[in-house]
Amino acid sequence: MNIKSLSISQRLRLFLDNLGIEQQEFANALGISKQVVSNAINGRTKYPKSDFLIQIIDSYPNLNIYWLLTGSGEMYVTESLFTEENHRLLEALKAENSKLKDKIIELLEKLNN
Repeated sequence: MNIKSLSISQRLRLFLDNLGIEQQEFANALGISKQVVSNAINGRTKYPKSDFLIQIIDSYPNLNIYWLLTGSGEMYVTESLFTEENHRLLEALKAENSKLKDKIIELLEKLNN
């Protein structure tokens, strides 16, 4: 299976399957409704909203958001990536809602190089 060819919603489903949790448990962990999670997983939301991604990062800091958005890299980040740069990425996410996807990809490409 080519992960890059999958949609964000399909990669999100893979992540939940890997964790062995259902949508409701994931929604509870994020503090959001199951409907928001269902919309994201079933492709009714093409790109997740920045608040949703921030909640994922806060609740699952080992998930590689770059992988979720692009399919590149590994599903999980290693401890070596939990650096000051990663902290700046989270702050950028919170501040740059309108340019979220491009900013995430740009900063995470730097981490992966």
